[in-house]
Amino acid sequence: MHNGKEFRDSLMGLKDSLMEFRGSLMGLKDSLMEFRDSLMEFRDSLMEFKDSLMEFRDSLMEFKGSLMEFRDSLMELKDSLMEFKGSLSR
Repeated sequence: MHNGKEFRDSLMGLKDSLMEFRGSLMGLKDSLMEFRDSLMEFRDSLMEFKDSLMEFRDSLMEFKGSLMEFRDSLMELKDSLMEFKGSLSR
């Protein structure tokens, strides 16, 4: 009968160990879920940053276009001034 009590105590110890292990697994699951959520937030932040960069690139392209138009206007002004100077020297 003594062996029966030892066996029962061993089973109870095993049950306690399994319950602790289950608790550890639940904690791991919770940690993994939090990590997943953090990764999703990071991905969203990266997407927003990418969108901002694209908008900035578009703005730079518009600015470049404006600079090209300004340069063309300056070239036309230079040509007009050269023509005016030539007409004055005649």
